[in-house]
Amino acid sequence: MTTQVNKSLLELNPLSESIYGEFSLLSEDDAILFASIKNEGILEPLIVTKSHLVISGNRRLRVANFLNEIENVPVIYSEIDDDDVTEYLFIQYNQQRIKNLIQVAREFELIRNHYKIKQGVKSQNSTISKTAQKTLIDDNDTSETTIKRILRAKNIKTTIETSFNDNKSWTDEDSWKWLHKQHCIRKKEVNTILNSLVEEKNEFSNSQNSEKKELLNNDFIHIIHGDSSDMSEFLDDKQVDCIPNSPPYFGAVRTYIQDDIFVKSSTKGLIQTGHEDTVDEYVENLMKTYRECKRVLKDTGSIFINIADTIEDGVIMNIPFHIIEAMKREGFMCVQTIVWYKINPQPINSNSFQPSMEYVLHFVKQKDYKWRVNWYESADEFIGNVTYADGGENKRFRNVMIYYPTNSNSSDIPMYQGLFQTTTYNNTFLVKLLKSKGYALQHNALFPLEVPMICVLSTTEPGDTVLDVFGGMSTTGLIAYANGCKYFGVDKSKVYSAKASIRMEEFLKNNPYIVNSSS
Repeated sequence: MTTQVNKSLLELNPLSESIYGEFSLLSEDDAILFASIKNEGILEPLIVTKSHLVISGNRRLRVANFLNEIENVPVIYSEIDDDDVTEYLFIQYNQQRIKNLIQVAREFELIRNHYKIKQGVKSQNSTISKTAQKTLIDDNDTSETTIKRILRAKNIKTTIETSFNDNKSWTDEDSWKWLHKQHCIRKKEVNTILNSLVEEKNEFSNSQNSEKKELLNNDFIHIIHGDSSDMSEFLDDKQVDCIPNSPPYFGAVRTYIQDDIFVKSSTKGLIQTGHEDTVDEYVENLMKTYRECKRVLKDTGSIFINIADTIEDGVIMNIPFHIIEAMKREGFMCVQTIVWYKINPQPINSNSFQPSMEYVLHFVKQKDYKWRVNWYESADEFIGNVTYADGGENKRFRNVMIYYPTNSNSSDIPMYQGLFQTTTYNNTFLVKLLKSKGYALQHNALFPLEVPMICVLSTTEPGDTVLDVFGGMSTTGLIAYANGCKYFGVDKSKVYSAKASIRMEEFLKNNPYIVNSSS
C-alpha cells in the first residue's frame, strides 16, 4: 500500500551513495530523473523501513529535497527492520536498476561478503552466492573476469594509498569512489585503470627496494646512479672507447621511473627526456649528454645512438636526421646510418605500413677511428619479409623491404652493409630474476643483445672502456664484459640502477668461465 510521507521524515541510505555515487545534475541520468520528477512528480514509490530508512529510492528522495514544491513523497513500508537491511537485501531491491561496471563490481563483492565465502569451501551459502553473482553479471551483460579485474584494481588502489602514500584515512570506500570517477567520468577502460595501478604499485615497491640495494662497482663493472650530462666524478677526458646508447624516444613514447615520484605520460610539467614540447627541445636535451660524451671519448672512439622516428598526427618527425645535424654542430661526424630491422615488431593500427625498423647512428671524432673489420667468422644472413602478420585486415606491408634475386640460395646471399635484423627480446628470465629479488620488470622494450654487440665488437678490443649513458638494464654491460672491456653504466633512475646491478651480478654468477682481462 502506497502512503504519502513528508520528505523531511525520510532518511537517505548511505549504502546507496557508496555504490551508485552521489547525485549530481552533471550526470546525464541524474539530470533526466530530475527533469522527469520536476515535470511529473514522483511516480514510483520509495521502499522504506518503518523507521523511514530508504531501502530503494535514494535518488528520487534527493530530487525531492532539491524541489521546494514537493513536500510529500509516495512510499511503501517494508516489514524489514533497520538492523535487517543487509547489503544483500538492499541489492535485491535494486536489481532492475541500470548499473555501470563499477556498481556491478561493488554489488558482486557485497554479495560475496554477505555470504562470507571462503576460497575452496563448498556449502549451500556458496551455491546461493554464486547464483546471485551470476545473475548480477548476466543481467548487466558483463563477465566475471572483468568484474574481478575491477576488484583487483580496488584492492591495489587501497594498498597504494595506505601502504605507499601512508594515507591512513583512506578506505575501500574511497577506492570505489576513485574507480567510479576514472571509469564513469574520465571514461577510462577497466584494463587501462588496472594496468596503470599495477605499474604504480610496482614503481613504489621497486623504489623502496632500490634504497637498500648496493650498486655493483668492481674493477670491470661500474653501475652508477647519476646524470650522464656530468660524469666528471668518475670519468676522465678521453677515457672511453665506445658509447652504445638508446635515449628515450621523443613524443612521450614511454614514461620512465623518476626517483621518488610516480610519473605518467600525462603528468603536467614533467621534466623528462622524451616529454619535451618540440623536437628542437628534445634534441637540445640530448646534446647536454652528448657534449659530455665528446669530453670522455677518445679521439679514435665511437658513439652509437639507437633511435626510432616518431609520428605525430600522421606526420613523421625525422628525429634521426635532427640528431645527425645537431651532432655535426658539436663536431662529430656521422659515418654510418645502420638500419635495425625488426622481424616481429609491435603491430600497429593506422594508415601506414608496418614500422619494422629503427636506426643506429654511428658518430666519430675523426675519420681514422678504431674499426675491427673481421670480428665475425663468416657472413651473417640478414633476411627479412616484405609483409607482416598472417593475413586479413591485420596484414600490411613493412616500411623496410628487402629483396633478393629469385635464383639466390642461402649460400650466396650477400650481407648488406649497414643492415641487421633481430627478433623481440624475450624477457622471461629477467622477469623471474627480478621477481625473486622483490622487483617488477617494467621497461619491457629492452635492447636485444645484438644491438650493443655490433657496436662493441666492431670498435673495441679487450681492455677497452665501454660507456652507456642511458644505462637502463645494462644490456650493453653484458656485451662489454663478455668482450673483456671495462663498463660504465649511468642511469638517472635508482630503480634501474638497482635492477642493472642484479642482472649483472646474476650474469657473473652464471658465467664464471668468462674471465675479464681488463687492466
